[in-house]
Amino acid sequence: MLSKKLILLFSLLGCIKSYSQKPDSLHQLVLSARCHDGFIFAHNIHVQSTKGTYPDGFEFEVSHMHSDSATVTKFKSFPRTGVSFTYVDFNKTLLGKSYSVNYFIEPNYKLAGNLTLDLRFSAGFSWLTNPHDDIKNPANQSYSGHINNFLQVDAGLSYPLSKHIELYAMENFFHNSNGGLKEPNAGVNYVNTSIGIHYFQYSTHLPQYKRIKDTSWRHKSPHLEVSVFYSPKEGYNKSDTAKQQRKFVLGTSLQVAKQVSNIDAVTMAAEVYYDDALRSIKDIYVKDKSSATLAGVLIGHQFLLNRFTFTQQLGIYIFKQTKVYNNNYQDLFHTLYERWGLNYQISNHWFAGINLLAHKQIADYIDGRIIYRIR
Repeated sequence: MLSKKLILLFSLLGCIKSYSQKPDSLHQLVLSARCHDGFIFAHNIHVQSTKGTYPDGFEFEVSHMHSDSATVTKFKSFPRTGVSFTYVDFNKTLLGKSYSVNYFIEPNYKLAGNLTLDLRFSAGFSWLTNPHDDIKNPANQSYSGHINNFLQVDAGLSYPLSKHIELYAMENFFHNSNGGLKEPNAGVNYVNTSIGIHYFQYSTHLPQYKRIKDTSWRHKSPHLEVSVFYSPKEGYNKSDTAKQQRKFVLGTSLQVAKQVSNIDAVTMAAEVYYDDALRSIKDIYVKDKSSATLAGVLIGHQFLLNRFTFTQQLGIYIFKQTKVYNNNYQDLFHTLYERWGLNYQISNHWFAGINLLAHKQIADYIDGRIIYRIR
């Protein structure tokens, strides 16, 4: 299987090698292809049927390597940004196959000689071919719809073989889920190893610059951000509990962020939200009239790349009134939770973003949010 994939990669290389070259470009085009082999991580009791599954696939990328002096000085690396298409065959009938398109950022750090350390963060969407169905596919508790969110984190090494060709290998973590829009939604988590080839439009040999220490971020004061968020989360139909019904999550948060380097910031936040899907579960299953409002405090990190901000936060609930209501919710609403987000700066004060809330390794919901930054 691996040999066939390598043949595919070298065939692609033969096709793209004739791509027109633009001399002296510091923002050169990079075309890439790689193959994946890995295993499913059966992360909770609901997805034990996926244990022992070994997915494989391939990935094609179109990206730009940013190697101008200003960018390298700011990010202390050679960032590569682009779009990739990933195909994965889960090699298990109940899971089917996955077709994903995502946007990624990849800081590249020069090591000894020509060796480079590559770190990647990706987010996008997947089309999964065999979702849960009560009759046709009841064993699939991992996803319930064809369209799912796709998150990817990678780390690896690359080494130039010639002026235009670079070999690279990475360890990767992939995640698919629908963010709680439809149950069951335990998610698909898989770890894999990949090997591939980059084709650089101009040259694999990146320029060398005199290291300049940029400390302008030290003079930036902490800033305050206020946000409102909404999610069309799925709950239960009171008249027919076999059918799920679209409910909602509505909330607000207050956050303080302080930049600690050119590309990093730390955050402290407080949030409160009302979960109407949780309300429907309480009303139907246990006739519980306790609050469906939750409140928490969070600490986190932001990765800053021009207008994009990637966020990671760890939260703890300071107010929640939840119990074990049914099999779908017995692992949710732990005291600790996580948030993962991507924001885009519209103007000096306004941002728009998406955010995933997860309890342990189970996605609860994805929200859309509007953020106002107070200088």
